[in-house]
Amino acid sequence: MHCNNLLTRSLGLMLRKKQSALLELPAESRAFAGIHTFFMLFPIDVAWLDSKCVIVSVKQRIRPCRIAQAEKPAKYILETPAGAISLKQGQKLAFLHSGHLRNL
Repeated sequence: MHCNNLLTRSLGLMLRKKQSALLELPAESRAFAGIHTFFMLFPIDVAWLDSKCVIVSVKQRIRPCRIAQAEKPAKYILETPAGAISLKQGQKLAFLHSGHLRNL
């Protein structure tokens, strides 16, 4: 799921079955890069990426009803079901139109 406006970013994965979401922020910053897992039905792994699609921060197994923030400015936030893919700080990802990720 690609979330690129205020409404879709606000709703994200709330009340949805296990799937992934890519949130596109209006600007690369820490101010917009906070997330919550209120009304989530499953734990998630979260990766914050800069404008070059390099992972700048990762938090794993964030349980429902929690809040998390990136340590560095981010342009994109990738939310996946916990353990679905292995993400590490410094990795560069490419996003394909089909919705699949590719590690560069």
